[in-house]
This record gives sequence, structure tokens and C-alpha cells, in this order.
Amino acid sequence: MSAIRITVLAGLLALAPLRSGAAEVLAAVQASPTQPQTDCRRLLQLAQCLASVELSSNSPPDEAYRGQWQRYADNESRASVQRGRLQFESIVLRNGRHFSKTNDESQAAASAAELGALLASTPVMWLGLLLGENFELPLPGHDVDAVGENSWAYGVEKYRVQVKAQGEGRYRIDLVKTATTGAEAPPEAAPQAGECSDAEAKAGRCEQPFVFSTAEDRAARLAELAPIGSGFTAIIGVQTPTQALPDALSLSGWTSSDGKAYATLGDARRAAEPAAKE
Repeated sequence: MSAIRITVLAGLLALAPLRSGAAEVLAAVQASPTQPQTDCRRLLQLAQCLASVELSSNSPPDEAYRGQWQRYADNESRASVQRGRLQFESIVLRNGRHFSKTNDESQAAASAAELGALLASTPVMWLGLLLGENFELPLPGHDVDAVGENSWAYGVEKYRVQVKAQGEGRYRIDLVKTATTGAEAPPEAAPQAGECSDAEAKAGRCEQPFVFSTAEDRAARLAELAPIGSGFTAIIGVQTPTQALPDALSLSGWTSSDGKAYATLGDARRAAEPAAKE
């Protein structure tokens, strides 16, 4: 599997390499209502069960971020990310219309439709990546403290993963990178010059053989990995959502996916409903 930096915003877009392998996870987060809690301890069902995620990162040299995602009744959701002074929020309605708001339009950010799914899927994907798809969330009093590995081109990254049940369908996940193996390159043989006569050398017609430097490639790939000590803490909830986003919620300052302006969330909902037949 490809290595991934634990970031979001540098992270929401840096998770793009995972999208092909995690498309089903993202789709489940976006489209599936929560399931009975008895099924939700299994990782393969967790994406469908998630009702809330609170995520905070520690990923030097990238700036730390905090993210929140909440699923509401009728499978609507609201998400937000704060990274330094940058703030980005999104709302996704049951009719597929979505809204976004940011305090810095010049900064690139994931689309409103993807923001919540990426936030919600981050803990699920990392648990699967490091502990396997058969992992199950622990029962209260049976905390998980494990070491997981993620392969990279010349070795493995090692992570400590701690998972604790907090009761009422909430779990805390702490993940931190502890080591990188394969970082040191063995010595390489010096490149050998090709056969060349004195006349060819003077004329500048000597071709030197191409030598692939594994040391340079190793250094380049190593620079793409998350540094030791980086990680995140996530609090996830699998409670069935009953609270609804209120119709009276003001959409002043929000941008709609259809380019139209709506005063409130209720206006946006009603605009998508078919007209009543007379």
C-alpha cells in the first residue's frame, strides 16, 4: 500500500491516493444510514454506522488541524475543519444539495460534498490499513493497544494504535507513528565509465551509462512519509442520529452547489421538493 501523510487540508487532498481503494468506505459514509450498534464494532460495518467524528492531528511540520463531522436525521451531515486561521465548513442535505463556507477563498480545499466523507473515513481507513479489515472495536474495559505497519518502498512505517470504548457508542482512537525502517541506504558502487577512445573524448562523443541511484530514490520517497511522532486522535460515535439540522439555520455567507442563494436551510430543502399537484 502507498504511504499516506496524516494530514487534512494538506491532508484532505493528500488522502487522494487512498480514494481508489477506499471508494466503498467513502460511499458508505455519505449514503448509508446508521445500523444497529451490535454490527458497528466490526470494521467492515463501521463506515455505515458512524454518526460523529472529532479529529485532531499532530503532523509536524504541517500545521495541526481540528475537524468535526456530524450525521443528522435523514442522513444529512455537517462538517468543519480548522487549520490555523483557515476555516472550512460544509453541509450536505438529503437531496444531494451541498453548501460550503470558508474564511479564505484563496486556499484550496476539498469540495463540500467530500469534506465530511473524508473526515469520517480517516479513522476507519487507518484502522483497516494498520490492523486489518477483520478488526473489531473493543468492548468497555478491553482496550486495544497494538502496533500496526504500513509498507513503503524500502521498509515499513510502524504505528502505535490505541482504541478505547468510552460508553454510549463512543470510542477514542489514538494513533502515532513510532518508527520508519529502511531509511538508511547501503553504499552504492561508483558508476563505471563506458569505453571511449581519446579522439571520442576530445570530440565530446563519449556516452556515460545511466546509473539509477537507489539512495536518491530512497531519500525522495522518505521525504514523502509522515515524520516519527505524527498522528491523530479521533473520537467516533455510532449512536443513531435523531437530531435534525433546523430549517431555520441561516445560509448567509454559504455557497450552494447549484449556485443559487437561499436564506435558510428550510428554503433550500423546499426548493428541491416537487411541486404539489392541484
